Amino acid sequence: MKRNRPFYGWTIVGISFVTLAVGFGIWYSFSVFFVAILKEFGWDRASTAGVFSLFMLVHSAVAFFIGSLHDRFGPRKVIPLGSLLIVIGLLASSRIESLWQLYLSFGVITAIGICTIGFVSQSILLPNWFLKKRGLALGIAMAGIGMGMQVFVPLAQYIISSWGWRSAYCLLAATVACIAIPLNAIFQRKNPQEIGELPDGEKIAIGQEDIIEDSPSQLPMAQDIQTEWTLAGSLRTRQFWFLFLTYFFIPMAVQGVLIHQVAHVVDQGFSAARGAFFFGLAGIVGSAGKILFGHLSDKIGRDRAFTIGMGCAFLGVLSLMSLSTNHDWLLYGYAIFFGLGYGSIAPIFPSRAADLFQGAHFGKIYGFIAISGGFGGATGTWLSGKIFDLTASYKIAFLGVLTVFVFIVILFWLTSPDTPDDEDA
Repeated sequence: MKRNRPFYGWTIVGISFVTLAVGFGIWYSFSVFFVAILKEFGWDRASTAGVFSLFMLVHSAVAFFIGSLHDRFGPRKVIPLGSLLIVIGLLASSRIESLWQLYLSFGVITAIGICTIGFVSQSILLPNWFLKKRGLALGIAMAGIGMGMQVFVPLAQYIISSWGWRSAYCLLAATVACIAIPLNAIFQRKNPQEIGELPDGEKIAIGQEDIIEDSPSQLPMAQDIQTEWTLAGSLRTRQFWFLFLTYFFIPMAVQGVLIHQVAHVVDQGFSAARGAFFFGLAGIVGSAGKILFGHLSDKIGRDRAFTIGMGCAFLGVLSLMSLSTNHDWLLYGYAIFFGLGYGSIAPIFPSRAADLFQGAHFGKIYGFIAISGGFGGATGTWLSGKIFDLTASYKIAFLGVLTVFVFIVILFWLTSPDTPDDEDA
């Protein structure tokens, strides 16, 4: 029996796109809530911003646990549960009267929920559905991050201006409840084998028709080599640790620029509004970059595509460093090149991890790797600020970022053999 229905994997990509847009829209909307909450309570900036630092650390710290849940229960149960945590966290945030309450509600509860539905979860889920088009599929889904930035941040600001930040948190919670929970609870699936399909929508081979009806889980998995990778086995490979280090240094470099970009633009004599505009433009270009580099990585290989992406990011930071009121066109250079380079990371990195370690325990493996990301991002954000405090300039910080980009490329190429060392996998 042959089935001519459209490949369900692209439906999964669409669900991931929407889920990521909701999750990261909430993530990035913290910047507008930050201003409104400061205005009402008068708390100092460092302590209030510490809520987001805790958010990032908790988000990464629970990644391994979330990956384990995916391996055991699958996304159809895990993602709605995470969405429910976000609803609880946002509703609790809308009722705060003390700073510690915001640390708990947003910095802990909402952070766990975002990790459960966000980048880590989708990086574990999507490789199950695609092999040949893995990079493209991840790129399209991850473009939802940029969409969330463009839709939810201004929407949150509008609601805050019209009805206050407490109402805005409640409406965001309602959005999660009405979109993310039912969408994933009804339509989500762990892999194509659950519904009798093959990765990439490949045709069912002669002799496999009965398997679809009787035991679809026995269909081939989305990987070239059927190595049953475990976390313990992956920890004994050099590729795992090179990926772990790469995952630390990527957000260290990227967040070290993104969080301080507007401040640097203002320091060079431009308005904060103009800096925010080009921040948004970089996000839009980043969405295109996710799709472009995801597809490119399928065609020319992950290593070459990643190198080109980091080359773009390098040129973007160089443009930002060279910015002056006499060369304002460099803002476009920054937004375009850095946006493309930033966008290349989201599809390529999880694709490489899945290329190496895809299997029944991939959730645990990828979750462990992802732990390093939050610590890298927190380090980069703090370090760029500290360097500015000491030197009254971001020049040295940005030079460090350029150096890290080169180092990242070297690390990534060291993960490039077709199969990792399979000692005791």
